[in-house]
Amino acid sequence: MFQASIATAIGINLKAGELQTRTGIGGVPQEVRVHPIVLYVGENALNIKAAFSETLPCAGLLGRVGFFEHFRITFDPTTEPPGLELERIHKA
Repeated sequence: MFQASIATAIGINLKAGELQTRTGIGGVPQEVRVHPIVLYVGENALNIKAAFSETLPCAGLLGRVGFFEHFRITFDPTTEPPGLELERIHKA
């Protein structure tokens, strides 16, 4: 889920997306517009359905479906700043 301003910045007509209700930060349901996009993460390109919200209080919120299901994530709290490693998982 991303802020609606990001859709505008990358040339997406926000209102043309499918209207859905999603639960984001704080568990409060909110209306979003869903668009298919290509999300680039390092050298990986993911075809996802991104939700854009006019009320999301941060730039983006990554979820299990559409993002984390594609990666094995390792957090390393022993470094400063804490480290994060993403390993792409290719599902059959």
